[in-house]
Amino acid sequence: MSRYRDPWDIPEWHALGREAALVRHLIGSGATALGKANYADQIGEYYNAFFGLSVGLERLAKLILVADYAIANGGKMPNEKEIRKFGHNLLRLTNAVDSIVLDQGLALTYSRPTTEVSSKIIDCLDAFADARRGRYANFVSLDDPNFSREEPIGKWWNEVAEVILKQYYYGKFRQKRVEARAEIMDMLMSPISIICHTDENQNSMQDVRSASIRTGQTEIVQRFGRYNALVIARWLSEVFSVISFKACYQHGVRGFFGIDEYFYTYTVDDQLLKSRKKWPLR
Repeated sequence: MSRYRDPWDIPEWHALGREAALVRHLIGSGATALGKANYADQIGEYYNAFFGLSVGLERLAKLILVADYAIANGGKMPNEKEIRKFGHNLLRLTNAVDSIVLDQGLALTYSRPTTEVSSKIIDCLDAFADARRGRYANFVSLDDPNFSREEPIGKWWNEVAEVILKQYYYGKFRQKRVEARAEIMDMLMSPISIICHTDENQNSMQDVRSASIRTGQTEIVQRFGRYNALVIARWLSEVFSVISFKACYQHGVRGFFGIDEYFYTYTVDDQLLKSRKKWPLR
């Protein structure tokens, strides 16, 4: 239990507040970028999204582990060596959080997402966090031009976007509408246009119809990719909010005073997660 009465005099409170503020904005910038990323003029937003979400979700999970450690150790915070033991693997970290929820008996409104899309998102962000497979894949490709299986944007499209399209596009009215619009655009624009684009898998697109279809698909992937990433963030945010509140008010760990409030921005209903384009909420 902290020997300080006023949180302003608690060094840990300031450190946790700074970390929470950082994590809140990393996740927000990542989710915002994910809703803008496309093959045409915003390809860099994919990387913004992967950086923000992979680091933000990892560090949010670690904040939960820190709170759990403090509860288990009479208010003592973990040192750097202990925190290093948490590792960087996002799947292992989220599994550890799941165990904490059960062990601590935390009552949650939003449970851990277990859909195929959420699992694929965790896998892609985990791969991106791996320097060779993700963050530095472009440099690896300079030495190995055939290196493509783990290229982050292609991996995202093949493993996340395609699952989203199977759920919300293929065989649905959306597909008919997108393809009908593409046919009209092709008829109107092909005689006067030159198309030279590559999609997320570096496949060439040289006609209006294929580019228009990809644009329609991208709009769906943007919306539901962002939504499913935010569902993961919402679960972790609520776990941290609940456990940090418990640490402070039930176990006297004053370093967590008010820190739960940083993540209320993500503990909102599905309608807002699907419709809101800019995060975190102001």
